[in-house]
Amino acid sequence: MDNQIVRTRVRWLAAGALFLWLSSAFFTVQEEEYAVVLFFGRPVRMVSNSGLKLKFPLPVNTVARVDRRLLVYDTIATEYLTRDKKNIVAQCYAVWKVTDPAELLRRCGDRLSAEQKLDEHLSSALGAAFGQQNFDNLVNEDPEKVQIDATMKGVEKAVNEVVADRKYGIQVASIHLTRLSYPDATLDAVFKRMRAERKAIAENYRAEGTRLATGIRSEADRRKTEILATAQAQADRIRGQAEQDAARIFSNSYRGNPAFWRYWRKLQAMEKVIDKDTTIYMTPDVELFSPLVSPPPAR
Repeated sequence: MDNQIVRTRVRWLAAGALFLWLSSAFFTVQEEEYAVVLFFGRPVRMVSNSGLKLKFPLPVNTVARVDRRLLVYDTIATEYLTRDKKNIVAQCYAVWKVTDPAELLRRCGDRLSAEQKLDEHLSSALGAAFGQQNFDNLVNEDPEKVQIDATMKGVEKAVNEVVADRKYGIQVASIHLTRLSYPDATLDAVFKRMRAERKAIAENYRAEGTRLATGIRSEADRRKTEILATAQAQADRIRGQAEQDAARIFSNSYRGNPAFWRYWRKLQAMEKVIDKDTTIYMTPDVELFSPLVSPPPAR
C-alpha cells in the first residue's frame, strides 16, 4: 500500500514537471519591447509583434527582452578643449533606440553595455567637435554667432556613423547639451575678470553720466543767465518808459495847477521829516510848514 502511494506521488510530480517544461514553450511579448529567441544563448529569431508566442521549451530556447521605446542616456560632466585652447566642461544627454535587438545582444549583450559603448563614442565625438570650435562659437552674447545646434548635429552624425559601422543595432535620435561651463578651477578667475570688466563698464557709464550732467547744468546756467538778462532788460525798459510816462503826467499836471503841486511836494517833504514822535515848535512864517497854516485855494 505504501509503495502504491509513492508511485502515485511520483507520477503526479512527473506530470507536474512535464507540464512546467511544456509551458516554458510559451511566452508573451509586450507592446513596448522586442523579444529575441535564443538557441542555447545564440540569437536565432526576433519577435516584434505583441501577444502569446511559441518556442522550444527550456533549455533549448530562452527569451531575451529588449526595450523598443526611445531611451535617454545622460553623460557625466567631462572637460574638453576648444580650438582656441580654452578648457570647458560639457554634459549632455542622448536620445537613442534599439533598431536591431539581435545585433544588440550579439555585439553588446545588454542595455548597460550598449550605453557604455555609446558613452565612449559620444565622448570622443564631443571632444572632436569642440576641438573644431572656438569658445565664442559656443558661448556668445550674439545669438547668430552661437554654433551649438550645428555642433550637436555634427556629433549626432558622427556617433551614428560609428555605431552603424560597429553594428551595435542602435541609433541615436538626438543629442542635446545640458551643461556648458568653465572648469571649477578657473571659474573664480573668470568671475573676477567678469566683475572687473563690468566695473570698468560701470565706471565708463558713470563718467559719461557725469560729463552729460555737467554739460546739462552748464547749458541750464547759460540759459538762466540769458533769460534773467533778457528779463532785466525788459524790466529796465518798462521801468524807464513808466518813469518817462510818470514824468510826463506829472509835468502836465503841474502845468495845470502849480500851486497844488507845490503844496503836495511840501506835504511829502514833511512826511519824510516828521514822524509820530516828533515835537514841532515853529512860527507861522516857516516856509516848509506853510501848508499847515495856509492850504492852497481850491480851484
